[in-house]
Amino acid sequence: MGQVGTVVWETAKASRFRPDGIVGTPFHSRTARNSATPWYFNWDLHHVVDVYDDFHTELSAIRESVAMGDMSPLCKCRIEGPDAARLVDHLVPRSTENLRVGSIQYTPWCNDDGKVVSDGLIFRLDEESYRFTGDPTTEWFLSKAEGFDVEIRDETDDYGILMLQGPRSRDVVNAATGTDWADLDFSRAAWTSVGGVDIQLARQGFTGELGYELFIPANDAAHVWDVMVEAGQAFGIQLCGEWAIDVARVEAGLLIPGPDYANAGPDRTGSHTPTASDPTCESSPYEIGMGSFVDLSKERFVGKEALVAEHQNGGPSRTLSGLDIDWRWIVNAYLEADTAPNVSPRVDWVAKSVKSGDREVGRASSVTWSPTVSRLIAFGHLETACSDPGTEVTVDWEIAGTNRTVQAPATVTVLPFLGLRRA
Repeated sequence: MGQVGTVVWETAKASRFRPDGIVGTPFHSRTARNSATPWYFNWDLHHVVDVYDDFHTELSAIRESVAMGDMSPLCKCRIEGPDAARLVDHLVPRSTENLRVGSIQYTPWCNDDGKVVSDGLIFRLDEESYRFTGDPTTEWFLSKAEGFDVEIRDETDDYGILMLQGPRSRDVVNAATGTDWADLDFSRAAWTSVGGVDIQLARQGFTGELGYELFIPANDAAHVWDVMVEAGQAFGIQLCGEWAIDVARVEAGLLIPGPDYANAGPDRTGSHTPTASDPTCESSPYEIGMGSFVDLSKERFVGKEALVAEHQNGGPSRTLSGLDIDWRWIVNAYLEADTAPNVSPRVDWVAKSVKSGDREVGRASSVTWSPTVSRLIAFGHLETACSDPGTEVTVDWEIAGTNRTVQAPATVTVLPFLGLRRA
């Protein structure tokens, strides 16, 4: 990256706004050409296609065949050097002892108060090199690196990411690479070649389905896109936009920073939502279903003292659950107001208040209609006493255009909302 590019990137990194006006990803020349709609989604420093043609077709492909989407805006931070392994283990609350070269770990990482800065994946690239993917957290890592012999750099712009998700995703990857990947287990990665381009292939995804993510050098992204599309024709490959991906991740019970919890670190979040900057929405791993990734037996890690205290004091005051909201009741409320029903056909990133009787007991985040399970679903961040499956609560629902808010009945349920097939 040249000097001008470096200055632009540093400015963008600090503000989450690109002064160079470049909003397309490395695949933009292909995504724009193939989109039949004018709809784009603002994801951090980039715009990605929101829906190519038909949202329902795209979501169905994820669940029933194979879909390909652009995940390039996901932040990528590399940590490398003699002390890289020691720093990485210090940054995260789960043990990294078994994180071998070629392995991937999902984990949250916390601030000193035990609140989640972000969650995401750690790739071990070689003995002294790691890559984190998640929300912007490079500044947080830099602030914790004093005394460690490492280099930390944001390489988000260096790679494009293609996701292949769905039951036929392996067929497409096999055809494109000329290799059978049946033995590549979930949360493992390998180097391979697509169309003469060296890429990293990860058995991962954000939909709950069998799937892969391809990390591709930015300059070669368009060429690899073409090869993947050609290889996928025999298997009915469908391009899918962010709308379908977002609904799929909610169905699979997967949270994201911003809509579902506040980023508790110094980095500006890539999500422009009220929750993202609301201190009351900062959460410990135990509060958002990530407690199984906390190993309190580790000698030290950032946030350990606070998490030990939370555990010893009886656990979190709120926990994560699913919510099944009575959509028929909401439709009737719209009809009574003589206005067209709106039951959140796409994921609503603005949280809604949840009540038990007249008392507020939490919030509902990522509210969406799920075509896969034919239910109106959401994540419930609820007082622990109200989080048992079957508990009846209400969700504040604004009847758009009427200045009315009604209390829609909802039932607490387990997560995820459908069976996961990714492993």
